[in-house]
Amino acid sequence: MRVMSRRIRRFFNKTNGAALVEFTLIAPLLILLVCGLAEFANAMRQYHIMEKGVRDAGRYVARVAVANCTIPASAVSAARNLALTGQTSGGAFLLQTWNDPSTVTVAVAACVNNSAGAYRGVEAMPVIEVTAAATYADLGLLDLLGLGSIQISVSHQQLWIGG
Repeated sequence: MRVMSRRIRRFFNKTNGAALVEFTLIAPLLILLVCGLAEFANAMRQYHIMEKGVRDAGRYVARVAVANCTIPASAVSAARNLALTGQTSGGAFLLQTWNDPSTVTVAVAACVNNSAGAYRGVEAMPVIEVTAAATYADLGLLDLLGLGSIQISVSHQQLWIGG
């Protein structure tokens, strides 16, 4: 009886392989954390590319000749292409999933009354607003977790500074 209890005590006091068991329990959480970080970084990358494209398009339109708070159609087309490709005409898309010019909206959000001459320029100064939306192309974690697709939306306003 004494020998049996000594063997049982010795069995429970052994720590060989404990680290392997602990790692086996923690590994799925660590893998999920790393995959989540990669997914978040990819989402931030896509958001940043879209935000930069929209900002560049707004700045481009802010330098185009605008009459009576109306943006010329050629400037709208060039701004949309600039947002999507980084160039006013032609070019490769910055994001493979963001390649539809109709997802980029270029419009006059407001017309600032400058009749008092607070700003250098004309009496009616448009505030250009460029917005865009695209579906986020996930790395697979969202599908694995059963979550639907995420829509990324960005917007930029720019006061017309042409003259």
